[in-house]
Amino acid sequence: MLPLKPDMASLSVGSNNFPNNKVYQNSPELVEWLAGQMRTHGIKPEIEAFDLSHIFEAARLWREGKIADKPYIQFVMGVKQAMPADRQVFDFYVETVNRLVPGGEWCAAGIGPSQSVINEWSIAAGGHARTGLEDNVRLDRETLAPSNAALVTRTAEICERYDRPVATWQQAREILGLPLY
Repeated sequence: MLPLKPDMASLSVGSNNFPNNKVYQNSPELVEWLAGQMRTHGIKPEIEAFDLSHIFEAARLWREGKIADKPYIQFVMGVKQAMPADRQVFDFYVETVNRLVPGGEWCAAGIGPSQSVINEWSIAAGGHARTGLEDNVRLDRETLAPSNAALVTRTAEICERYDRPVATWQQAREILGLPLY
């Protein structure tokens, strides 16, 4: 789909385990090829980091010029058999991104019941947050989310508590280094 030239596309820069004994396999050759295709088509990669090594791999690809702009790195936390939703791990990942990719943008996504707490950690720490039904279908343990809008509203309320205004679409494109159309 990369020849269709979306503004951004996910780039998982390494393999990891998923629930039910599945391996999400991304060989180094595949990662290099995908990164090259993204450069060719002017697509900004959104690095999905399921493991600490993925942050290091993203930084290496950037240093070697295989990713055009500073990488936008998203920690995917709370996936069983992958990165846990753990505050000390989160803090270490933030420090690692800041050390390896100074000035780089980062985001955190919490899967399932960890979505709200990961959103809060990320917003409080100065990062960005991912929310929505793709990762979580509940507002709380007993309540199914009626829509993506309900999850977005909850995340916007977290932003208000930390005096972090929600970006307009223009501001978001600027933060991500994407052109305004």
